[in-house]
Amino acid sequence: MAEHLDRAVFDHIRSGAVMAEFMPSVRDAGRAYAAEGRVLSRRISSGGWVIDAETAGTAKRPYAQNIVFSRGPRHKLVLEGICTCPVNFNCKHVAAVLIAMQGGLAARPSTPAAVPDGRLPSDVALWLDSLDAGVAAEAASRVEGTQLRYILDIVPSFRGGMALHAVATVCRIRKDGTAGQPRPFNVRTVELPMAHVGAGDRLILRRLGRLSDDSRGLAEDDDPAGLLRQILATGRAHWQDVAGPQLREGPPCAAAIAWEVATDGSQRAGLPLDPPLVGLSLPMPWYFDPASATFGPVEAGLPDAMVRTLLAAPPIPAAHVERVAAELARRLPGAPPPFAPGAAEDVEAPASPRLRLTRASLPFDPAAAAADPLFKTAPRVTETPAARLSFGYGPVVVPPGSPLGVATVTQGGRLYRVTREREAERAAMLRLDALGLVDVAAIIPGHLGREVPGTYILDPDNAGADWFDIVTAGVEALREEGWQVEVATDFPLRIVLPDSDVDARLQEGQGTGAIDWFDLELGVIVDGKRLDLVPLLLRMIEGGRGVSLVEHHDDDEPFLIPLDDGRLLTLPMARLRPILMALAHFHAGGGTQGGKVRFTRRDAAEAAALEEATGLAWSGGEQIRTLGRILAQAGGRVPPVALPEAFLGALRPYQAEGVAWLQFLREAGFGGILADDMGLGKTVQTLAHLAIEKQAGRLDRPALIICPTSLIPNWTREAARFAPHLKLLALHGPTRREHFASIDQHDLVLTTYPLLARDHEALVPQPWHMVVLDEAQIIKNPKAEATRAAMRLKARQRICLSGTPLQNHLGELWSLFDFLTPGFLGAERDFRARYRTPIEKHADAERQVALTRRVRPFLLRRTKAEVASDLPPRTDIVEPVEMEAPQRAIYEGIRLAMHGRVKDAIAERGLARSGIIILDALLKLRQACCDPRLLELPAAQKAEAGSAKLERLMELLESLADEGRRVLVFSQFTSMLALIEARLKAAGMDYVILTGSTKDRATPVERFQAGEVPIFLVSLKAGGVGLNLTAADTVIHYDPWWNPAAEDQATDRAHRIGQTKPVFVHRLMTLGSIEEKIEVLKDKKRALVATVLGGAQSGGAPLDEADIAALFGEV
Repeated sequence: MAEHLDRAVFDHIRSGAVMAEFMPSVRDAGRAYAAEGRVLSRRISSGGWVIDAETAGTAKRPYAQNIVFSRGPRHKLVLEGICTCPVNFNCKHVAAVLIAMQGGLAARPSTPAAVPDGRLPSDVALWLDSLDAGVAAEAASRVEGTQLRYILDIVPSFRGGMALHAVATVCRIRKDGTAGQPRPFNVRTVELPMAHVGAGDRLILRRLGRLSDDSRGLAEDDDPAGLLRQILATGRAHWQDVAGPQLREGPPCAAAIAWEVATDGSQRAGLPLDPPLVGLSLPMPWYFDPASATFGPVEAGLPDAMVRTLLAAPPIPAAHVERVAAELARRLPGAPPPFAPGAAEDVEAPASPRLRLTRASLPFDPAAAAADPLFKTAPRVTETPAARLSFGYGPVVVPPGSPLGVATVTQGGRLYRVTREREAERAAMLRLDALGLVDVAAIIPGHLGREVPGTYILDPDNAGADWFDIVTAGVEALREEGWQVEVATDFPLRIVLPDSDVDARLQEGQGTGAIDWFDLELGVIVDGKRLDLVPLLLRMIEGGRGVSLVEHHDDDEPFLIPLDDGRLLTLPMARLRPILMALAHFHAGGGTQGGKVRFTRRDAAEAAALEEATGLAWSGGEQIRTLGRILAQAGGRVPPVALPEAFLGALRPYQAEGVAWLQFLREAGFGGILADDMGLGKTVQTLAHLAIEKQAGRLDRPALIICPTSLIPNWTREAARFAPHLKLLALHGPTRREHFASIDQHDLVLTTYPLLARDHEALVPQPWHMVVLDEAQIIKNPKAEATRAAMRLKARQRICLSGTPLQNHLGELWSLFDFLTPGFLGAERDFRARYRTPIEKHADAERQVALTRRVRPFLLRRTKAEVASDLPPRTDIVEPVEMEAPQRAIYEGIRLAMHGRVKDAIAERGLARSGIIILDALLKLRQACCDPRLLELPAAQKAEAGSAKLERLMELLESLADEGRRVLVFSQFTSMLALIEARLKAAGMDYVILTGSTKDRATPVERFQAGEVPIFLVSLKAGGVGLNLTAADTVIHYDPWWNPAAEDQATDRAHRIGQTKPVFVHRLMTLGSIEEKIEVLKDKKRALVATVLGGAQSGGAPLDEADIAALFGEV
């Protein structure tokens, strides 16, 4: 036990002296409690100065005691015993604990005495309790969620000089380890049990609580240095804020006592420190180093008592210096004496202004101090560039600021009397004012100004002041005027000029075979050595400063680049602007890593864009630069290719460009997305590409086409029409497995997405020359079985065909490129953070441009507007429909109910987790517009309500039939198509129908295309892709949908290449309903598609709460 208590506390308890702290009656009650064994537990902590215990009293639960020993005046031990009993302080429970410990500390017998009730002997129990002290103290400071932190600051002292303040705060610790908003700790609650307050903290908090509320200066404590050491030892002391630098104790600093002679001849002992150290009196001298966030003692090489005595001396008047020196020699031998009167050497020499550019640690923020000269807000220690002015007079250097013509100066242990040239000094100070510098004393008059005499900083009130101008032109001018100017090594603005212009090189990396990558180097000659600017500029960009600096600098301004050795390289902004902007865009696209810009072959277009943007002289990497220039050309403008005679058909000009583009990608080793609008002939372009491969002898392996089930007949017919020489195998139907063995004997193999997942054992190991995904947007879910199987296919080239590669969000585009070139757009999580979230949620134009630039070389898209001369006219007509009263009543009842349900869901779960409820509500409103009978509600099932839209459709169909029109009717709901079918039957009108349950899909298409029936009812999902229905000249969309791409795909069944008649598109629109509001969302979706695929600057966004409120609100 004895080795765990502090020796002084040990002796104080064992001797019984501690009992003097208690009244006799309290001592007696304590002895009784100790004899009865009521002291249940004890634990020692804080180096043996704190005891925590529990003692059974009259209450049901034991009382808790916190007993703290500390040093009082004249080092006397002071006891503070806090208890949770009603008495609270130095009660019988505290006495019982100490008496029980006193017995345990007495001379121990060789064999422990028996304890009748099974409890451990007191000395053994105390020893075991003490083992947990260190662990408990550490755990108290590491409680997850809440932490006690100490905030230290240096502020002006009302007694002069600087004072060290400490404040205890409580803050929440976030999951990432950062501290939340702090709140002051109430020292009045220090004795309450708190998990985040350990015994050592309680010692500190009690001492802080004794300091005056308006000061918190540590100098008020009996042992300020000891208190500071305790605070630093917690590891939770921070500078000025809970998020500020963590403070620690540093090594001792050596300094010498020096007598300073004032202008009136008086002398005072001081302990000067070199900047940036700030001196403190605790009362022994300590320092604070803001650069390393350390506090430490100052060692003067003299006994502590002598140092305290000398520094506490008042100013010694000149008339009494000789007597004081004699008394010091008699009473304080070894103390450095003040200078003897008459010892000063006279100096008469002209003033020579000197300027030292350095770094200053000011005990305030210059800008804040200029606005608040009375210090109503707490000052802060601030690091800033500074210029220290002094004047040389022969061998003596003096600071500015003395109003006297003669100054007494101590230097090198000698005393000088200098006759000063006041006018010359004043002219030098005005010269610095003209450069935009201001004396610190002019901002903060008084003691703060005297702490840093002759220190000049940038004038916060002078908007035109600039350190760069001072360091370059200003310093040179001062030297020409005869000033001595020195630039210290710690000055943060050491300027260096380049010896050459910037140039660019691509350094070839070393791979196992061909060159795998190239590193970009932007070189400039500095002091005869070549310096790579890329890591330096990327460091600025990653810190968020590159682009912002570009935006705020004119072309004729210099741009400063921090070098690793602390110097600043200056280059013209006109030269750096395009370089910085190009690197920033490349960085936004994820093209930088580890301070390097590295290109692979798939980044060739990015390299070409960078070369064009920077306007530098480039060398190296000729192959990748040439490839990049070709890839970067928009619109697939690559050299044309000749079609083989075996290909039967003539391609339109834009189709021929598409085939040449596919050929170019194949030759360069890339895949691509052919994203032409529906109906522009993606199938025929792919077949022409395959025909060229066949003629060139490269089609030595089969090509695999993966498409929706409905497109198998279309691919079969188109291949037979245009490329009959290609041996085709359709792996479809129950007998498909019989043909697996003959796959290698064919040029072209067809399968479907569902069958790819089922037949992966045969298809995945097969080597393919080419894999083509038709309607490739189907693989937008990376977790789907078909998607995973497609990713495992092995092919020389991968191609995606999709008129809508981007329907809803950018994640769909990522899925396509992850199939084409895994990793090209990064991992899905990285893509979301780098592109999707900034573009979709924040409309980040810079990220949008970066994404468009990256994908454009591998995505070829032509819209119908671009090839309008090849298409017949199309007319879009909105047919307004007004609901009758019964239908309107049903609709409004559902709208109000659904609106309330959606609002409750969003309030409870949030918008992101309410998607199912929102979609269900939208579904019911759309069904009410189509026909109330679609709703599973008794009132809605009544035929009396009727459907205004169905009636309007029948009117249109009857009129169109009379005109000989051929009509496609699309609906999202197969149940609605069934109701329409019933009306057509009742009216005796011929029709065919195609839904997802239709087994024979070919017959309805052939009958309609052959002109046997005038009306084709089609569900949007079953017939929205893959069908060629050019026999139709009219399209009716019975119900609008939020996805504009789905509607456009359906319309394109008729409005496509091969159509010879004008096409009319009718959209039935229920007035005053959800259908009107859906149109706004459809425009929003189209904007998102145009943004990424076409490079437009406007961006779309997903639904937000405002959209939801508008959808369900009253019209």
